[in-house]
Amino acid sequence: MVLAVHRLFSWLCLFLLVMTVHAQVDVKLEFDQNKFLTGEKSEVILRIANFTGGPLRLGERADWLRFGLENVSGVGVARTADLEETGAFTLKTGARATLRFNLTPLFKIDQVGRYNVSATVYTGSGDNHVITAPAEFEVMNGVVLWEREFGVLGGVSERRRYAVVQANYLKRARIFAVITNPEASVTYKVMPLGTVVSFNPPSMAMDAQNRLHVLHQYGADEYLHHRIHADGTVAVRHNYVSRVGRPILGVDGTGDVAVVRATRRASNLDISLSEDSAGSGTNGVANPSSKTNSLLSPTLPPTGAPKAR
Repeated sequence: MVLAVHRLFSWLCLFLLVMTVHAQVDVKLEFDQNKFLTGEKSEVILRIANFTGGPLRLGERADWLRFGLENVSGVGVARTADLEETGAFTLKTGARATLRFNLTPLFKIDQVGRYNVSATVYTGSGDNHVITAPAEFEVMNGVVLWEREFGVLGGVSERRRYAVVQANYLKRARIFAVITNPEASVTYKVMPLGTVVSFNPPSMAMDAQNRLHVLHQYGADEYLHHRIHADGTVAVRHNYVSRVGRPILGVDGTGDVAVVRATRRASNLDISLSEDSAGSGTNGVANPSSKTNSLLSPTLPPTGAPKAR
């Protein structure tokens, strides 16, 4: 009888301790967007607020943050990689932290449908923890507008596939460049290219180095040109304006591709990588989970708390 009472008292103390942590540490998951193309980076935002009245130490345990994922039917989704360690950091009292994580390499999210993700956050080095409410997101398929199989240059006997895919999000059409194996059973990289108008389909071409060029209209007379290498690098992203008709991708006798009938307009979002830094499209695509499941862009307030590493 005494042993049973002692156990009940211990469980009650543990319950009260957990409830106290819940009341003093506010954690929340949310998305900037909650619809993703299959294989696209699905970035979730973790917000942490410290109301404990003192500094809050996080990241001392290697597993201080654990994500759980299940479909809307409650079936758990298989984990494919562990979350990389973020390093320890301190959140001062009253301070808030915003951390971003990519779920795509962490779980086998290859089925179309809706999912619920939750997070367990351990505070300090003990077992005190807080569990977030689930946040819902959706994985969807798109419509393939264009596709082309190609060989990887540089003496590597490997073939891959470029595809340009369109998907609708919040009543706006978006296009993506996708790199897969020829059977489209393995996705190496999904690159969002932006919104596209419905009355003018995008133009696609490949140059002599097997690099993909995409030109699409996103405004009344505004266009974007992307050049994408076989390793998934977006080496060129340039804005163009055309008031004399629809611009096109022109291919010369040497296989070079350029935008024709449009004027380049500089933008702070432009990308112009050199051949050395961008590579020549001959490098193999890295493992899709490589270094993409680490802490992304931690935002800590100017309260003296160090940033998470």
